[in-house]
Order: sequence, then structure tokens, then C-alpha cells
Amino acid sequence: MWMGQAAEMSYSPFVISTLALLFTVFSFWWMNWRTGKVRVGAPRTYAAIASLSHTMVLEFPFVFFNDGPMPIIVQNLRLIFSDEAEPRPLDFIATVGRLGTDEDRSFATQFPVRGREAILMICEFQRSPGGMDLEARSYPMELQAKLGNSKSWKCICRFSLNVSTQASQTIRKAFVVHDNALLCSD
Repeated sequence: MWMGQAAEMSYSPFVISTLALLFTVFSFWWMNWRTGKVRVGAPRTYAAIASLSHTMVLEFPFVFFNDGPMPIIVQNLRLIFSDEAEPRPLDFIATVGRLGTDEDRSFATQFPVRGREAILMICEFQRSPGGMDLEARSYPMELQAKLGNSKSWKCICRFSLNVSTQASQTIRKAFVVHDNALLCSD
């Protein structure tokens, strides 16, 4: 009986040290080398001008957050109206410094989202012709991205574009900022 305990005890230090080493390697990988996911919050406001025959322009302030330690490169973005019979994407055209203006306007380019950091970008999307009049209702939207070296589009955010009665009248005439909160009075 004593021999069995001695044999069991001789394996204990080996097992404990092996588990400690595995835990250390896993922890180091988790904190420093793991590729995270890009998370995007639904926008609270937007700027828009749209009609059937003219160019549709939509601007949204998006907050991109990388929950992993390694940076992720966003190669390209596009917007999709999820409920369109044949979805035609709105292309990522530019970024601006202030929503609804041309202030600090820059052509769209890829951008990094550093590990465990969040960035705010006001992104402009266009398609020509617009192909739709935005009426007073909620439109399901999908923000898609090409991340890293991927050639395929990936949905990174689903949200609703909420067009109020007042906004639907303005959107056909002028590029104006609107609240994207769902209003109960409409």
C-alpha cells in the first residue's frame, strides 16, 4: 500500500508543473497573440439624401471595437438594405470629421482597429442611382466588411435605419442629420 502512494506522489509534481506550463502558455497566447472580433455598435444618428433616380448618400457614425489583443485591418465596408428583394450594396466612399458635413473629408481607405481599442469613424456610403425613396419606417440594415486578408464579406453589425415622417420629407431635398432612435410618435 505504501508503494502505491509513493508512485502516485512521484507523478504529482510532473502533472502539476505540466498544467502550470500549459496555463502559462495559454494565458500568454490569450493576452498577446489571439485574434479577436471586430464589434460595431448601432449608430444613434445618421445623415441622408435619397431618391429613386439620384445618388443615395448615407453617413453613419460607427464605433469599431477590437476585443482581441492583435490589430485587425478593415479592408473595405459596404451597407446593405436587408429587406430589398435584390440587395444592391452602398459602397464605402469616404470618411468625414463631422456628420452631415464635408469637414475633414477623406477618401475611403483600409484602417486598423488596434487590439482592445475602440475607434469612432463617420463613414459615408453611396449608390447611384439610389433606387428607393426612404419612407417613414424602419429599414433593417447590415454593415459588412472585408477583414484582414479575407476576400469574402462578413456581417459585422445589424441595425435599423429609423426614418421618421419629418425625416422622410427632408431626405428627398437636403442632406441633413437625423436621430436614429425609434420614435413612438411616428
